[in-house]
Amino acid sequence: MKQFYFFLILALMLSCSKKAPVLNNSDQLDAAPQITYDTTAIDSFGPGATSEAVMAKINAVAIKREKDSLAAIAKVEQEKLDKEKAKLEAEKTKEEKKESKPETQTEVSTNQ
Repeated sequence: MKQFYFFLILALMLSCSKKAPVLNNSDQLDAAPQITYDTTAIDSFGPGATSEAVMAKINAVAIKREKDSLAAIAKVEQEKLDKEKAKLEAEKTKEEKKESKPETQTEVSTNQ
């Protein structure tokens, strides 16, 4: 009975194994799918090529957008720094007020 199960498992393993095709001869290489691209190369002097004037305009717009985005980032960073500075100043004034109040109370109590 053990031999029967052994042969059954062996037969299943051999029948279910997946063999990858080997492409090593010219007949099989021709049967391989051809690679297709969705873009085509455009010659710089051919039809559809972009002129230097158009490229200069495109670059100018790109540079302006980059400068605008960098300015916006710098503005946000400056606002964060200003908020933190204001918060620190507010904490310092609170601490100074707390320190000055006990001194005035001790002066009043010593005068009585």
